[in-house]
Amino acid sequence: MSSPGAAGAPDAPAASYDCAVTIEQDLERARHLAFAADEGAAKDLLLSLMPRIEEIDRDDLMLEVYAQLGEIYLVRTAYDGVTECLKRIGDCLQIYRDIEAGLRPDDAAKVSLSPARIEQMSCRYTRRALFLRTGLSAAHGEHEAAATTLAALVAEPGMFTDLAAEHAYLVTHARILCAVALCDDDLHVQSIPLWEKVFDDLDGPGDGGEIDDALRVLAGTGYGRFCVETGRLTEAEPWLRRAGARAHARGWQLAAARTQLERATAAWAAGDRAQAQDLVHQAYPAIAEHARAHDVSRSWLYFGLISISVGALDDADERLGHAERHWRELGKPLHIHRILLQRSWVDILRGDFSAATDRVAAARELLDSWPRRSWLQHARLDDHLGSILRAEALADPDTAQQKFAQAADLKVPAALAVDSVRHAIGDADARMRWAVHVSARLLAGAFAVAWEWGNTALVSELIEYHCARGAISVPASPHTADWADTATAAVPVDDADEYALVASGSGMTTGGALTRLGALPPLRMDPQSGPVLARYRELAHQRYGRQITAAEAEWSTWP
Repeated sequence: MSSPGAAGAPDAPAASYDCAVTIEQDLERARHLAFAADEGAAKDLLLSLMPRIEEIDRDDLMLEVYAQLGEIYLVRTAYDGVTECLKRIGDCLQIYRDIEAGLRPDDAAKVSLSPARIEQMSCRYTRRALFLRTGLSAAHGEHEAAATTLAALVAEPGMFTDLAAEHAYLVTHARILCAVALCDDDLHVQSIPLWEKVFDDLDGPGDGGEIDDALRVLAGTGYGRFCVETGRLTEAEPWLRRAGARAHARGWQLAAARTQLERATAAWAAGDRAQAQDLVHQAYPAIAEHARAHDVSRSWLYFGLISISVGALDDADERLGHAERHWRELGKPLHIHRILLQRSWVDILRGDFSAATDRVAAARELLDSWPRRSWLQHARLDDHLGSILRAEALADPDTAQQKFAQAADLKVPAALAVDSVRHAIGDADARMRWAVHVSARLLAGAFAVAWEWGNTALVSELIEYHCARGAISVPASPHTADWADTATAAVPVDDADEYALVASGSGMTTGGALTRLGALPPLRMDPQSGPVLARYRELAHQRYGRQITAAEAEWSTWP
C-alpha cells in the first residue's frame, strides 16, 4: 500500500493531477464492469492501477481499489481475498489514526492532507470496510456478527453530506446481503425485518441511475426467491419480472439470468415442469459464463430434476453430482445435505435402497454438524428415510410388514409435528400456504404408509385426527411427487416469531368459532381404547420437541 502522503495535495504537479483524474475514471469504469458482472475485467483493471497509484502516492485512491476488490471477491466467494482487502484497508486507516494520536511523528511530517480531508477519507473507508465485514459474516452464516456490523454501518456518523448517497447505498446493499444469507440458511423469519427496511429504502420510482438500478435488481431477485421459498408464488412473479426487465435494459446478462432461474424455481414449485425447463435452459448460458458457483449448482439441480421427470436416471445422477460438487466447493452443509437427499431419490427409483440409505446417513451427519439445524429439517429427513423404507416394503413383500412399521414410526410423527405448525398460524392465507407447501406431502405419505401396511387401526386414527383438522389425500405411488419436492421444500412464514413455533395449551378460535387454532386435546374415538395416535404423538414430542396434544380434557368422538 502507498505510504500516507500527499493525497489531494494542493501543490501536486500537473502531471500527477492528470494521472489521478485518469485513475479516478478507471475506478469508475471498474465499478461499471462489476455492476455488469464482468468481475474478471474489473479485477484486472483495478490491479493494473495499483503501480500508478503508488507512484503518485495517493492513499485515498488505493483505499478505493481495495474496497472495490473486496466487493468483487465477496461476490465471487473468494473470501480470503475479502479478508486481505479488509486488512489492507484497516492497516492504512490505522496509520492515519496513529498519526493523529501523535504516535508516528516521522510520517506526520509527510502528510499534506488537511485534517478535514483525512477525517472524510477515514469515514468513507471505515464504512466500506464495515460493509465488507457485514457481507463476509453473512456469507459465512455468522448472522449475529453480520447484524452487529450492519448496525455499526447504519450508525456511522453522517457529517459528510457528499458521502450520504454512498452511505445509503452501502446500508441497503448490506441489508440485502444479510437477508439473502438468512434465507440461504432457512432462517426466513429473521430476514423479514430486513426486507421491510430494504423496501423502505427503495420506496418510490428511483432515480434511474446505475447504482439505484443495481440495488433494485438485487432486491427484486432476492425477495422474489424469498417469496418462492415461502410459498408466495403469485407474489414472486412480478418482483422477478421487474428485476429481470431492469437488468435486461441495462444489459446485465447475469442479473437477468438469475431472475429467470428464480422464476424456474417458482414454476417447478407450481408443478409447471415445462416452463421450469424452458426458463432454466434460457438462464444457464449466462450463469455458466459467469461461473457463480451457487447459481451453477442450483441450475444443475433443476437439470437433474428434469432428467428424473423423464426417467433418465443416469443423466439425473450425473447432473445432481455436478450440483453436489459445486456446493462442496462452497462448503455449504445445508445445501449438500439437500442434494444428497435428492440424489437418494435416484437410488430409490433404481431400487438401490442400500445406497439411498447411505446417502441419507451422510445427509444426517452433515445436518447434525450444522449449528443452525432446526427440528423441521430433521422431521423432513426422517420422513425421507421413511419413504425409502416404504419403497423397500413395496418392492419386497417378504419384509413388507417390518418395513412398513418402521416407515410409519418415522413418517407419522414427522407429519404430525410439521402439521401442528399450521394450527399456530392465525392468518388464513398463511395457514393455507403452510398446508399446501409443507404439511401436505408429509401427511399424504403418512396416510399412504398406514394404508399400504394394512393397519386399519392406524388408518382409522389418522382419519379421525384429520376429520378434526382438515382433508387428506393419498399419492398414487411413493414415487409420483415426493422426489420433486425433496430439494425444493418451501418454508412458509408470515409472523415475526419463530416459524416453527407450535401453539400448545388452550386453543384460540377465529371466524365465529369455525376454526380452532392451537393443539387439539386428546381425541378418543373408542371408549375401550386410548387416545388416537398417542404413541406417534409422543414420538413427535420426543424427537422434535413439539407438543402435539393440548393439556385439556380429551374429546370423545364416538356417537
